[in-house]
Formats: sequence, structure tokens, C-alpha cells
Amino acid sequence: MYFHKNSMSTNIDQPVFIQRPSSRFHSTHFRNQCVQQTRQSCLSNHPLICGILLGIFLGCTFLTIVLSLWLTNEPSSTTTSIINPVKSSIFALRIPTCATWQQTGITVAGNAGGSIGIDLASLSFPTTIFIDNNDTLWITDQSNSRVVKYYSNSNVGILVAGNGTPGKTSQQLSGLKGIAVDSFGVVLVADSDNYRIQAFTPGSIEGSTRLSNMSSNLMGQMRDLHIDVNNNIYFTDSDYNRVVKYTPYSTIGIVLAGGDLGSDNNQLNVPYGSFIDENNVLYVADRSNHRIMKFLPGTNVGTIVAGVNCTPGTDLNQLKYPAAVVVDNNGYIYIADSGNHRIMRWTSNYSAGGTCIVGCSRIAGLAADEMNTPRDLKFDKYGNLYVADQGNNRIQKFLINTTCI
Repeated sequence: MYFHKNSMSTNIDQPVFIQRPSSRFHSTHFRNQCVQQTRQSCLSNHPLICGILLGIFLGCTFLTIVLSLWLTNEPSSTTTSIINPVKSSIFALRIPTCATWQQTGITVAGNAGGSIGIDLASLSFPTTIFIDNNDTLWITDQSNSRVVKYYSNSNVGILVAGNGTPGKTSQQLSGLKGIAVDSFGVVLVADSDNYRIQAFTPGSIEGSTRLSNMSSNLMGQMRDLHIDVNNNIYFTDSDYNRVVKYTPYSTIGIVLAGGDLGSDNNQLNVPYGSFIDENNVLYVADRSNHRIMKFLPGTNVGTIVAGVNCTPGTDLNQLKYPAAVVVDNNGYIYIADSGNHRIMRWTSNYSAGGTCIVGCSRIAGLAADEMNTPRDLKFDKYGNLYVADQGNNRIQKFLINTTCI
């Protein structure tokens, strides 16, 4: 939640070199000739004045020689200054404990009426979303086999990756279900049906494979993808019921949670969304167990922090096929409760149950205060809530109330 190079412009990873012309003064022969002429003229006509002038001239000559020697110690032709690129930080999620959200959503991508389409103002079965520091919204438009982005206050998207046709070429995607943008603007896509993670540099629709399925690194159906401030990649793998981490430049993953199908606290059952907080605590939307699991660093035995194990339901202490999870600075847990068509919040007090924050009718619908199978959720830096309203083929934005009630 929290993510290098631009193939069409200067590589941002490389130092930028600025050249400054050298300032040498090469005129030794001219100076020697002037000294001889001046000495002969002065000595024959005005000895006193000659002495004064020669003293001034020789003093200037000495300073010129010193300056020339100083410049000689500089590089022979150019001076190089290096400007190192500065990565933009990924904002931390800060939400007041008393925050509430407006119940009427605003359609910020796709058609408010829920219709599908292939034009850049439409979506078809969006799965996951990402919001960067500039409030740009990035969307995996799954059934259109593409990634689109929407600038703030724009209702028409821009094609980022994919050509609209599912496939395996470097310009194609298939069954994409996760997206993240790193601090250099590289877009990472979980190209799930191709069992690979594709990277797209800014301005290019030509993808390169960052990670792929192979005998030494088995990758199943990816349901979500994240990148942290250290460029570690995380994804949930529902085929192998686990969450995997990849450090930069590594092609072999580290299993952080799961690996076995089941409902015990060290098992997962078709996990979908996941979240890593700033303390490397992992949260997993354990979809078919109808619960949210929390895993502390270094342990693969988790605790239930939302929902009732293996018990789907509509009560405020229950979940039904949770699809995504986000955690704020207070440790409050926000969940896309997809089977109940609502967004839930749990505090750190698990036994107190959850609170519905939007979509609280639990009815699948097209109205501005309704959703149909919410698939993902994210917050912008102001605390506004964005939901991938998958069944309605749109992205809804719910404004945070400016005052706590």
C-alpha cells in the first residue's frame, strides 16, 4: 500500500552530469614579450617611473601565475557535479480515531450506472486499486486486460499497461489482480493468469518480467500485491494459501504466513488481500475462513483480529468473504466485506466487534450509498476512502467528514 527508470527519458536511477567549462589562461609568450618591451622603454627615458610601473606589472604577473597554477590543479577539461535522485516517500495512513465518512459515494472512475465498457471512461470488473502521493488513482481493469490511471478530478483514464487483449506478450496482461507503484514511478502488476509480475517504467507500455513461476519459485494465482518503502514485494497466493515476500533483486520468495490449506491459526484458506504495517506486522484477509488474521514478524502462527473463524454472517462481529484489508496508524482495521457489500472497521479490541462505515444496508445495489461485491479499498492522504466496487464496474470515493461526531 504504501511501492525507476524511464525508458523514454533520462534514467532517473543514474546520476545527472553537469559540465562546467574550464577557465585556464594560456598566454605566457605574450606576457614575456610585453615585459621585455616595457623594460627597454622605461630604462632609457624614465627610470623612476619605469621602476614603479615594473613593480606593479610584475606584481600582477605574479598573481596571474599563482592563479594559473591553481587552475591547473583542477580537472583538465570539465568539472563534474553529481545530482542524486531523491525518492518520494509513501505517505503513512493517519486517520483520527473518531473519523466517519459520508455515506453517499462519488464515482471517480467507471460509469456511475454500473455499465461496462472498453473506452477510457469505463471499467470492466476492476479488481485492485492504488493511490499515490499525488492522489493519482491506479486501477487493474481486469476484464479489459489493462491498467489505467486517473488523475485527481479527471473522469477519463489514461492507459498505463496492457492492450485490451489478454495474452502473454510483453505488452499484454491476463487476469491481473494486484497493482503497486514504487517511489520511482515503476508500475508493478500481478499478471495472475500468466503467473508473473510485470514491471512498467513510466511512459512505456512494454513490460519486463520482475518475477515468474518456475520450479524453484512456485507462483500460483495472485490476489493482491504491495510494495513497501524498501522496495520489498508482497503478494497473496490463493493457490498455495500463503503470503510471500520478495526482497529487491531476489527471485526466491519468503513465506510469511500460511502454506497449508486449513482454518488453524497457522493456516489460510484462499487468502485475498494483505497489508504490511510500518512495524512489519502482516494482516491477511483469509477469505474462505471469513476472518482477518494478524501475524507478528518472525512467526507463522497468527491471531484472529476480525470475523468469526469459518462462520460467515451479517452480524457486526462477522464477515463474509473478506477481500481486502488496510490498517491505519491507530491499529484500526478496515475491511472490504465483499459478501456483505459493505466496508467494516475493527478497533484493536477484537471482542467488541466491528462497525460498519459505508454500505451498511448489506444490500448489493447501484445507488450511491450501495456497493456490489467490494473487492479492494484504499485511503488517500486526507483519509478519503476509495472502494473498487467490482460488481458495479466502478470506483467509489467516500469523503471523510471534516469534524468528528
